Amino acid sequence: MIIKKDLGSLCVHCRNDTSFGSGRFVNRYPVFGLDPDGSGTEYDGYCCDECEQEWYEENGEPEGVLEE
Repeated sequence: MIIKKDLGSLCVHCRNDTSFGSGRFVNRYPVFGLDPDGSGTEYDGYCCDECEQEWYEENGEPEGVLEE
């Protein structure tokens, strides 16, 4: 059974606030149905830029992204 949790303006990775005035509002993007550990719990919320940049540092650019 899938459990859905709406985190509102929280980052689905670090759980920090991404609302306007939080310092993480710019460059955030919405995330729907993230199940990070395969437990059947899906999270809706946002991804902050800091978590996005951390992912790029660990994994590099995704395939199909053109570098300038």
